[in-house]
Amino acid sequence: MSWIYRHRKMLVIAAILFGILLLVSAVIFHLMRQAEQQQEHQEVIAHYERQIEQLTAIKEESLQTVWTVARTIPAGDQIEPEDVTAMTLPTALVSPEMIVKEEEAVGKHAKVELRPGMPLLASVLYEGNPIAKDVRTQEFQIIQLPSHLGKSQYIDVRINFPTGEDFVVLAKKQVLDREGTVIWLEMNETDLLLTSSAIIDAYLQGARLYAVPYIEPGLQEAATATYPANPMVLDLLEQNPNLVEQVSTELARQQRERLESNLNEMSEADKMRVMYGNVTVQQQLMNERAATQQSNAAQQMPQPPSFPEQDDQESVQGEDEQPPSSLPVVVEEESPEATLPDPPPASEPESETDPDYSEIFNQ
Repeated sequence: MSWIYRHRKMLVIAAILFGILLLVSAVIFHLMRQAEQQQEHQEVIAHYERQIEQLTAIKEESLQTVWTVARTIPAGDQIEPEDVTAMTLPTALVSPEMIVKEEEAVGKHAKVELRPGMPLLASVLYEGNPIAKDVRTQEFQIIQLPSHLGKSQYIDVRINFPTGEDFVVLAKKQVLDREGTVIWLEMNETDLLLTSSAIIDAYLQGARLYAVPYIEPGLQEAATATYPANPMVLDLLEQNPNLVEQVSTELARQQRERLESNLNEMSEADKMRVMYGNVTVQQQLMNERAATQQSNAAQQMPQPPSFPEQDDQESVQGEDEQPPSSLPVVVEEESPEATLPDPPPASEPESETDPDYSEIFNQ
């Protein structure tokens, strides 16, 4: 009986020990499994964190900072440092005209009303004084341009008269664009009227409009316009309602009277020589001197010798002088021409300069 009891007691103890061993094993297995799961969880977290960092970097690279206004800016007002604020946009939506630097906007004026949230564009801002209401863009083809003149350069437009007088029509104008012999300039009402008068002078008085570029426009001040417009344009300058500033024309009228007096004192032949002062005109002058010398020689000598360089008109005069008995009437009508340097008869004074013009234009 005692043996059985002891045997059962040993079995119970063994069972308890086995149960404890199983429980300890289960606890150890659970702890190991939990550690493995925690390690896997940490790896998953690290993996997603790396992905988040990569996506954040990609997002930051795809965004760009642009500038907008912090308050409504009326048209014509200047933008101060406190008036601008930064905003981010996807790079794909940022156009080249958008302002990406603060200094590109501060200090400039608004062409139109600017509102918060609207990215600033270079085309809606301008530097310097506000644009006046009479400013326009004008195209010119009559102005003689230097071969090296380029876009954005500053020029003076001058006019040169046959008398040698030279005036400034437009002072320090920026070339907005150029295509061959055509340029575009920014003009106000006064500039347009003065240029219109200068173009008429170029056609009627044989004047020349030409451009002179500035060397250092940032250091050189603008020249003073000295061109005296014609009296009708001066009247318009005094009464034109589109002018922003009143123009004084008293001095210009005095200069215009002096200019027209000088032009009236010049003969048409002198004007032609100034306008077409080339080899053709010089040759014409030499021919006129030779004809004058031959005419003088014909008066002094009964039978003037024949010169190889004599023109057709002198040969006609020689034929008229040969037989006075056969053609007495022709000799009496043609004899005055021997004393004149010019071939046209005195009965048609309006055609005295016609041969000169025709020879010049034909040559």
